[in-house]
This record gives sequence, C-alpha cells and structure tokens, in this order.
Amino acid sequence: MEASFSRFTGSSPVFGLLILGLALFAWALFSTVQNFYRLRHIPGPFVSKFSSFWITWKFNRRSENFLDLCCRLDREYGPIVRWAPNNVLFSDPSVIPVIYGTHNIWKKAVSYEPAIPVVNGVLQDSLTTTRNEAQVSAIKRHINAAFTPRAIRVYEAHVSEAINLLSSRLRSQTPNVDLVRWIKLFAFETICRIAFSDVDLTEQEVETILTGARERFGHWFRWYASPGLERLVYKNAFVRGRRGTSLLGQQALKRINERNSKGDSEGKSDLLQWYLESHAKSPELIERGTVVGLVMSTINAGAETTASTMVEVLWLLLKNPPCLATLREELKAAGLASPPTLESVNRLPYLEVVIKETMRLNPVNQAPLEREVPPGGAHIAGVYLPGGTSVALNFSALRFREDVWGSKPEEFRPERWTEADPAQRARMERAFYGFGHGKRMCIGQHIAWIEMKKVIPELLLNYDVSLGVAYI
Repeated sequence: MEASFSRFTGSSPVFGLLILGLALFAWALFSTVQNFYRLRHIPGPFVSKFSSFWITWKFNRRSENFLDLCCRLDREYGPIVRWAPNNVLFSDPSVIPVIYGTHNIWKKAVSYEPAIPVVNGVLQDSLTTTRNEAQVSAIKRHINAAFTPRAIRVYEAHVSEAINLLSSRLRSQTPNVDLVRWIKLFAFETICRIAFSDVDLTEQEVETILTGARERFGHWFRWYASPGLERLVYKNAFVRGRRGTSLLGQQALKRINERNSKGDSEGKSDLLQWYLESHAKSPELIERGTVVGLVMSTINAGAETTASTMVEVLWLLLKNPPCLATLREELKAAGLASPPTLESVNRLPYLEVVIKETMRLNPVNQAPLEREVPPGGAHIAGVYLPGGTSVALNFSALRFREDVWGSKPEEFRPERWTEADPAQRARMERAFYGFGHGKRMCIGQHIAWIEMKKVIPELLLNYDVSLGVAYI
C-alpha cells in the first residue's frame, strides 16, 4: 500500500494536474473573495462584485452599449457605482480634478490595453494607450510644438485643400449623395494631409482603413472590461505572429521608410516630420516603433472621431430645424469665404456651441476613461478606494444632470451655453468631456476644431442637406 502511494505521488502526471487544478481553484477563490470585500461598500449589480465577464458577454452580443449601460447603472445605483470587481464609476463632476488631475497624475487603467494594435507581430503602444506616464510626458515635450496654435495655422492650408476636393467631388455626383460617406473620406484625407502632406491612397483603400478604425474601436469597447482575457485570446505570441499589419500600419511604415531612405523632408510641414525630428533628437525615447504608433494613433483617432462628430452635428441640426436656422443666419451674416478661414469661423459663437452641445449629448467615445488609484488609496467623493482600483467619470450619466447643464439636459439646445451666466458656463466648461480631461486630454483637439469649424459652414452654406430615410 505504501509503495503504491509512493508511485502515485512521485511519478503520476495525474497527481501533478490535480495539484495544479487545486492551486488554480484556490487562487481563483481567494481572488474572488478579495475582490468582493475590497469594494463591498460600493453599490452595484451583485454579479459585478465577482466578475466583469457579464459586461464582456453583453457587449459582444451587442445587447447593450456602454452609454446605455452607464446611464442605467446610475439610475439604479446612484452616482457611485461598482460595475466590475475592481471598477467604479462616478457621475459627480467634482471628481474630475481628482481622477484626471494635471499635477498628481493617475496612470491609465488596464482597460486601454485592448486598444493596442499589432504591427509586424509586435504590440505597438501609442500616446492613447500607453500607461507609462513618465514616458508620455517626455514624448509630449518633444512633439507638443506640432500641436500649438502656430502649427495649426500651418495645417489650415491642408484642411482647405481637402475642403476644395470635397466640394469638387460633391458637385460631380448625382443630386442625391450619401454625405456621411463623403464626410468620412474628407476627415481621413484631411488628417492624412496634416500627417504626410498628401494622400497616396485610393478611395477603396481609404474606406478599408476607415473600416479597420471602426473595427478597432469596436474591439476595444467589446473587450474593455476583460483586458486580460483579450490579451490571452487575441495577443498571445502565436496569434500575434500570424496576424498581418493593417493597411494603415503598412502606410505608416512606407511613409517613414520613404522619408528615411530618400531624405524626402524638404519643405515638409507635417506631423510625420515633427515625429521624425523628435526621433532624431532622442532615439532612445522616441524609437522607430514609437513614430509608427504616433502616426497610427493620430490618423485612427483623428479621422474616425472627427468624422463621426461632424455627422452627429448635422443629424442633430436637421432634427432640430430652429437650431439649423439660427446657425445658418449666423453663417450668412458672417460673409464667409469658400472655404472659410479659421480666423473668421473662430468669431462664430453659435457654431462653437452647436458643436459642443453635440459632443455633450452624443459623445463619439463610449468607454469611460479609466484611471488607476495610486498605491495607498484615495478618497473620492467622500468614499475611500484602495490602491489599484480602476475609476472613471461616468460621462454618460453626467450628460443628464440638471445641476450641471440646466433644465432638460436630454434635449439638444445649444442656447444653454450662450444663455448661461458666467458661473453656470464655467461649471459646464469644467464638466465638458468632448476631448477628455487632465494631462491626457486629446493632443489633437485643435486639429479637430479647425476641421469641424471650417467644413460645417461650407456644407450648410453651399448645399441642400437633408435627412435620408435611414437617418429619420
């Protein structure tokens, strides 16, 4: 009997597997209990205390999106809600300077990892996805000059060229065209001109890249709540090695190689030139792969989000004819050129609040922008949270707070910005989440503003824009 037991414990693989299984079960049980108790004082769905898989399952089945889910959780559980074992949302705008501060920086949470693309089999981080705050600050010191007002004035010529091309295409079409498609093409070609000084792609290739950008955002939203599982399924070494580089990644690599091999930078005043010069000055910090990531994130984020926002602006204006009439009156009274200059559109207050109201009511980005509570924990809105907790502003629920936006916040009413007294307007500006908050705000927001402020007047003054059957 003793000999049999010795043989079983000493050599049988079954025993080893049994021990491994018991160890994994014990670890899973310990983690579950620990997760349950560390945030047990935060209200939320019962299942959220044990697992985030319920959200991943829901999003992958497309049964509910982030905006609807976050609003529902706020209604059911209040302004502080635990929606996953280690994740807490706040709909109180007072948390903004705490979570998204500019001095005591909290690093981005692991929920950004599903947005990291694969280039040549390697995970390629960018300013959007990296969680290394020291690295981000160092990189920004090198490239911030590419996004200053002075640089934006240089990029304006690229935007005007793209508007002229858009107008030429629209005039050559049949009377009824799908403006959504052309706006998306415009936004992509504009950011390509700003990034590379020209566009070396066919319309089909542009649409392929735009489809890829939408799929990438969709992938991030679907796996946002389960970054570890996403990494295991989609980004293990075997899968990464078999995945090809996206068309946008190929284009970025091609442009970088052309500049490096030909020295083709004479007279270039584009983002790629800024990135390459920064790489030359600090190659250890801004590696070649970093330049690829910067180019890809600039185009991916700049094209899809800006285009979607412009589409939302036009849709809301067409659904609210009095607002459209007010904006058209302002545009006609301004005597704008075609295309309009940035200086002239910057003097149009109603145009600006129309865009802001659109971004407030229908944000393009659905996912909460999570940050990680630093070691030692922190008190947020009167509640203690231990270090390592992922926290975020519930901007979906914040959209409908009367104490921030005034009466009927669910309605599209640009006048709420112009009619607000100074204190109310300041409160709204602080809560505005169109480009994020704090030190990690969208670095290209001024580029997005110049595109939207120039092309929306061009379309409304020169074309009869109406809702198609699919958008009514």
